[in-house]
Amino acid sequence: MKLQFDNLLSFHSVVTHGSFSSGARKLGKSQSTVSGAVKSLENELGYELIDRSESGITLTPRGKKIYQLTIQ
Repeated sequence: MKLQFDNLLSFHSVVTHGSFSSGARKLGKSQSTVSGAVKSLENELGYELIDRSESGITLTPRGKKIYQLTIQ
């Protein structure tokens, strides 16, 4: 499976900076673009990586594994 690099980069930025809006700012992209990229990554993989709530984001167990791969 070949994943889109931009989608992985968006995911990494969101997690590293703690929110979709902060991650998007660091990438110089809109929040909706970054959100869509993460959603596309989740669709490609077939599972959710981030639990979204009003109080913030948390990684799912699979999301933690994917994030660890992006920092190695």
